[in-house]
Amino acid sequence: MSKPTKEDAALLLQLMAVFTADEENKKAYFWVYEELDEKNYDDFKTKYPMGSEGYRNIMIFASNGELLGVLVNKELLSEDLAFDLWGSMLWEKVEHIIQGIRKDAKNPRLFENYEVFGKNYQLWAEKNPPKV
Repeated sequence: MSKPTKEDAALLLQLMAVFTADEENKKAYFWVYEELDEKNYDDFKTKYPMGSEGYRNIMIFASNGELLGVLVNKELLSEDLAFDLWGSMLWEKVEHIIQGIRKDAKNPRLFENYEVFGKNYQLWAEKNPPKV
């Protein structure tokens, strides 16, 4: 892992601006963080069918995770900076939902970069204990 650069920091700030400037992005983030509590995909699908606000929220949130994952996985953004700021992007909370959506869509690559990002966070966290 290379040392983060000023260019990494600038890109990180641009992503923060994108993720927080748009009301739909903010709404989706807080919905996943605060309200999403379905423990399996079938319960999620029943409560939030395609076209529902909950379904849109998870798709927006996962799309942001995918964007972040692509940049980190392609080494265009320092994983150290991204993980230090966003952690796993709540991958462990949404994994079962994303896998269900992926299966229903018959698209095994849907949000794959988000998944790699989320799973790689665990390796990073083991090497980078909490600072406080």
